[in-house]
Parts: sequence; structure tokens; C-alpha cells
Amino acid sequence: MDRLAYFFLRILIQIVSILPFAVLYRLSDVFCFLCYHVVHYRRKVVYENLKSSFPEKGEDERKKIEKEFYHWFCDVILESVKAYNMTVEQLNERMHYENLELIRKYVTEGKSIFLDMAHTGSWEWVPNIYLTHFPDIVGAELYRHVSNKYLDAFLLKSRERFKTLVIPKDKAVFPLARIHKAQKIFAIGLLADQTPSRANLHFWTDFMHHDTAFLQGPERLAKMFKAAVVYLDFRREGRGHYVCKFVDITGDASAEEDGFVTKRYAQLLENSICQNPPIWFWTHRRWKYNHEEIEREEAEKKNKKVV
Repeated sequence: MDRLAYFFLRILIQIVSILPFAVLYRLSDVFCFLCYHVVHYRRKVVYENLKSSFPEKGEDERKKIEKEFYHWFCDVILESVKAYNMTVEQLNERMHYENLELIRKYVTEGKSIFLDMAHTGSWEWVPNIYLTHFPDIVGAELYRHVSNKYLDAFLLKSRERFKTLVIPKDKAVFPLARIHKAQKIFAIGLLADQTPSRANLHFWTDFMHHDTAFLQGPERLAKMFKAAVVYLDFRREGRGHYVCKFVDITGDASAEEDGFVTKRYAQLLENSICQNPPIWFWTHRRWKYNHEEIEREEAEKKNKKVV
């Protein structure tokens, strides 16, 4: 069954990835209509997320953001598939970078760099930066395996074609340690905006009018390697055209107090979202955990152990 599912998915990916952009976006428009008007994909989640994140905005303004979000959401899914058949030159025409001097500075200083990203812009197009601008460093990204082993192998191979080292999300330490021990500089991209698992709800900060839990793994890894941390701020210039600006968080994560990097990342992400509200994953159930409820549950567990 896995092999059959892989066969059909691979054919679909191959067909979509060779479509001209004009055709791709026509397909995206159809996809958007079905997603928004027919299937109503997570519309309630999007509505509630926007309402609680932008209480100062009126209903009409939030509805406008909601509709623009679904257009971008469908575009970025197909853009991600398109990436599997795009050349470095094609990516360079559509993905532009600002403040590259910051990255060059850290590379010159011999610093490895954690590139803290979010589900904004077109994050799947970022790996071209290594071949284009920094061919002498080890470019890496964290990867979450998919359950279908055949599809997993195909996706891994596709991601590695830009000479990117793809590291399993739960096994990041040892590959990075080997690179570090060999005295090589690495830059690794991480998506750090998703909700932590129930067992990892340890760091909370104010974010988009919510007390929000954030992943601590990226900060801990950066501290471990005394690495610089840089935030990637996306803006959309038009369909299939993005600008990514590098924003400094710290030159040495190990020199900062615990929580600083994560809190600063949350602040920068909030600023990005407020500047470009439609291009973030509003379909994600980002606030499914309540801090007070979690603390109350933890207290009850401790009391039971004492009794």
C-alpha cells in the first residue's frame, strides 16, 4: 500500500513541479476556491486565530486577511512542490535576500549560524542560499520523516539536491557535532514557530495577544555550539516573488541568558506577522494549550504524588 501511495504521489509531484508558473497559479486559484468555499478547510480555526490575534481590527479587515491568507496558503503549497524541479537560477530570480552582510560577517568570524525561520513567505525556497552565496560552508536543515518510507526517501533526495545536509529533527546533535569537531562552519535552517508537544511546554511568552508556548530546542542547540542566531524575515513582493531579510538575534547564543533567544525570536516573528498578516500559517492550532490550565494540571499531579 505504501508503494502504491508513493507511486501516485510522486507522479502528482512530478506533474505539478514541471508546470509553468502561469499555469501553476491558475491551478492554485482552483485549489483555493475548493479549499475556502467548498471544503471550508479549517476556516473556523483561521477565524478564531485572527480574531484573537487582531482584536483591534474590524470584522471586514480580518475577513480580507483571511481571504488573502487562503490565496497565499494554496500558492505556497504548490510553490513548495514546484521547488522540486526548479534550478538554482530560477530560485534566485524569485527569492531575494537583504542584509547578507550579516551572514558574511559571522562566516568571516568563523561562527556557525542558526537560521531561525517560521511558516512565512516561501521557506522551502531558502536552501538555494547556500549554493548561491555561501558555497564554502555546510548548509543544513532539520527534517521530519514522513511515515511512507518510499516517499520519505524521495523527499530527502529532492531536498539534498542543493547540496544541503538534511538532518532528522530528533537527531540533530551528533551530525552538527561532527561538523563542529572538523572545524567547519555550518548554517542550519529551523522552523521554530510550531506548538511544542504536551511534554515540552516549558517556555511561555507573550505572542500575538496570547500567552504562548515556544520550542526551546533551537535555542539549546545554538547555545551548545556557541553559534550566532539570525532570524529570517519574509515579505511577499508578488505571486512567486519573495524578499528574505536577515535580522540579528545574537552573535553567540551561549553568552545570552536562558530564554533570551526564544523570546527575541517570538518578538521578531510577531512583528513579521503584523507587517504581513496573510503570509503565516493561520490554519495551525497554535494556541490549543492554555498556560494556566497546564500549570493547574501539573500542580494536581504533584499533589497526587505527595499523597
